Amino acid sequence: MPYAGQIDKTMEAGTAGHLKLLLETELKRCREENGLDIAMFLGVDGRIFASSIPNILDPREYRLLNLLKGNLSHICNQLSGQNMMMSVQQFEAGTVVISGVGDRAFLVFLTTKSVELTKMQGILSNVAKTSIVVRHIFESKSITPEVLESYDEAVATELKKLTRILFKEKFEETKGFRKNKEVEAYLRGRLGALAGPGPLEEILTIAFNEVGTSMAYMTPAHWDRFVALVIERLRELKGDVVADRADREWRAYLKGVLSSFV
Repeated sequence: MPYAGQIDKTMEAGTAGHLKLLLETELKRCREENGLDIAMFLGVDGRIFASSIPNILDPREYRLLNLLKGNLSHICNQLSGQNMMMSVQQFEAGTVVISGVGDRAFLVFLTTKSVELTKMQGILSNVAKTSIVVRHIFESKSITPEVLESYDEAVATELKKLTRILFKEKFEETKGFRKNKEVEAYLRGRLGALAGPGPLEEILTIAFNEVGTSMAYMTPAHWDRFVALVIERLRELKGDVVADRADREWRAYLKGVLSSFV
């Protein structure tokens, strides 16, 4: 079994930018998967928190969007004063689906396609799921296994997918990734100067294979094991004096970098 064990490639939102990305991603997923044209997340005061709108709108989509804007004040009053949970409104220009998100916000989905009300059950079910997901994100709640167990399977699965998407999009911006990149560059430079360019790549490749992961996902425990493997090989090539000195210097460096807040 690899030293690293199972790597969890998920990521919770840690900044306002991450939260905004999750909101926009969820709106886009719901819009595209249900064949809708426009998706918006608004407050009952009319503020737009997030949206998913194609770069180019056709005249019918513009007309429907303007129709929504004209009725926005009335919609906000219904949501804030009458606790409206969900509404489906059909116009000549298309269909508007509105779903409440908590007490002070709501989702709006627009489509110019002709949709029969009797065939909207699947869309409405998905919109209701998205409302729960968006509320969870908007309230900055954690996405832990314990929290996921409190939701039904569809909502829990969607939240889990979003943590994977965020990991893929933003992991390289995290402090942990930057530290690992710095450590790898340091060790590569020091080892290359001692062992030479030929053995360098072989030693690093074998060490990473032994710990069972790559530079990006290393933890302090992984780096500790990694250095031990490299020092063992360096000892064979250059002797105890060189290896012992490198061990002391490299571990002092690791401790400083990996324990810092920067």
